[in-house]
Amino acid sequence: MSKQTLLMLGMTAALLSACGGGGGGSDRPAVTEAVPAAAATDAGAATTYVAALTAEPASTTDTLEPVAVPETLASSDTAEPAAVP
Repeated sequence: MSKQTLLMLGMTAALLSACGGGGGGSDRPAVTEAVPAAAATDAGAATTYVAALTAEPASTTDTLEPVAVPETLASSDTAEPAAVP
């Protein structure tokens, strides 16, 4: 390999390593820790929560503590049904 190729590989590695970490993150708790308050009043938020909870593998959720769920989750009588994977 030439010096130019090695230099480019080194610069690429340095740039890629500088990109990670330190993100602001989310102020929303993990789906396995709490139900968002909006799920009780917003059908979209309820559907998003159920879809995210369904995406969690059972092997990681079977041993967790139960999550407090509101009396009712929001629903819409006029919206088209949304698919939950």
